[in-house]
Amino acid sequence: MSHANTRSLELVFGDASERICIASAVEDKDQAFLSQREKTTFEALRFAAKRTSFLIGRLAAKRALAELLEEQDLRRIEIRSGIYGQPLVDHPRAGALAVSVTHSHGLALAIAFPSAVPMGIDLETASAMSEDAVRAVTGELQCSAAESAWLAGRSVDEATACALLWTAREALGKSLCVGVNSPLGMLALSEIRAAGLDAGDESGWRGCYLNFPRCQWVGEVEDGRVWSLALPLEARLAAGLSFRFN
Repeated sequence: MSHANTRSLELVFGDASERICIASAVEDKDQAFLSQREKTTFEALRFAAKRTSFLIGRLAAKRALAELLEEQDLRRIEIRSGIYGQPLVDHPRAGALAVSVTHSHGLALAIAFPSAVPMGIDLETASAMSEDAVRAVTGELQCSAAESAWLAGRSVDEATACALLWTAREALGKSLCVGVNSPLGMLALSEIRAAGLDAGDESGWRGCYLNFPRCQWVGEVEDGRVWSLALPLEARLAAGLSFRFN
């Protein structure tokens, strides 16, 4: 039941492979896809920004999960929050499926995957970051030597560089189900390299984590937005990760 806002990919690890799915959602007032319990949670939210992020995050997550579950009725897929705020999936066929969700400036992304291969996704809108915000966030990153060297010789703009390093940390924290509730330097990268399809193409990036050597990072830059994916080092995607935002 492929949807215009979803893309299925094959994730290969060792001799095995699994389908994963990435999905997007943009700002919408429709609540028809929410379960009754989710509607109750939504109605209790006081601020418009929280309500928007709740809706688009749930919609993106359900779209990604529905692709793997072959579920037509999104109301049957329920997303709850774990003790660290991580999304938990309720569905009769969910089994060991998991999902990671992120949102920024009216756009949400989600990736659904088997929990045996933990993953995390994060999104930031680099084009909306002020110079003061970039400096503040960069100062909080506790950069590794490799990151500091990359920043010094970077070929992307400062906001994009900052967003790449920040989302790499958020994505790893989500894959570990703890978010960024630890010193940010613990989630730093030990390697950063361009991974575009052509020479000089800096829309794609890859790297490894300093303190989590069995985890890898994939970053994408598109239309002023930056998003990152953290996944096990042993896993690889059978096709490119590029995804058009709808």
